[in-house]
Amino acid sequence: MEVRYPAVAGSFYPSGEDLLLMLGEFFSDLGEEGSERRITAGVAPHAGYVFSGYTASRTYRAIFEDGLPETFVILGPNHTGLGSPIAVYPSGKWRTPLGDVDVDSEMAKAIAKLSGIADLDELAHKYEHSIEVQLPFIQYLSELAGKEVRIVPIALGIQDEEVSEDLGKAIFEASKELGRDVVVIASTDFMHYGAMYGYVPFRARADELPHRIKEWDFRVIRRILDFDVGGMFRELREMGHTMCGPGGVGTAVVYSRLAGALEAELLHYTTSFEVSRSTDAIVGYASIVFKR
Repeated sequence: MEVRYPAVAGSFYPSGEDLLLMLGEFFSDLGEEGSERRITAGVAPHAGYVFSGYTASRTYRAIFEDGLPETFVILGPNHTGLGSPIAVYPSGKWRTPLGDVDVDSEMAKAIAKLSGIADLDELAHKYEHSIEVQLPFIQYLSELAGKEVRIVPIALGIQDEEVSEDLGKAIFEASKELGRDVVVIASTDFMHYGAMYGYVPFRARADELPHRIKEWDFRVIRRILDFDVGGMFRELREMGHTMCGPGGVGTAVVYSRLAGALEAELLHYTTSFEVSRSTDAIVGYASIVFKR
């Protein structure tokens, strides 16, 4: 069986026992596993755990306490440019330092079949970090629950409203066709600001920058909380915003609407400046969930 080996263990997140220790700290306030299953989708960042791990953990804590699904469909941006523009990982296992996670191949094939734009493709995922960094959170919690959870990784090289509508509908229709209990995860970071990214749309004192970046991010986040995919993309275009995973977020919103979600909640927001204190590169991170 095909195994996708970790590409960023030891850099974006620890590769040894320190990973369990870090996850234990992130989830020190974890409650009991729930059974409500109101959550349809979540948004989580994908930077190094030292910067965004706690924010990501808030999404997974909420999902655990709501009840783990059978399958996580995880959408992340394709930073490498390899492979298909809309790449659904077809089958096999993904490996991290915590072990292997099975790909839900039946669900993957159904999504690709029902989508008008997606391909079954492994190459796009080979070195991509945006989905890989989500897996230790899922593995840690599924082990606590004693429950086997599968994944469908989807890497997006094209991100727009058309992609969001197509994939959101395809995931929903596939889940209904197969009777699969699904949560969609949109892996994204928000504003990327600074000389390191070649993007300095406004100037401010160092102590003011996180607030200015938060203002820009919250213009986008407000649209997300309103389930307004078109509005989100308009804000991104008008501001020249550098959010890296809007297609995945748009997909999560479309899927959630179809799955009966009625509300969205921002659980946590921060920026990398809180850790690095550097203005050369500042990135925003948010944890959001959608609920029936």
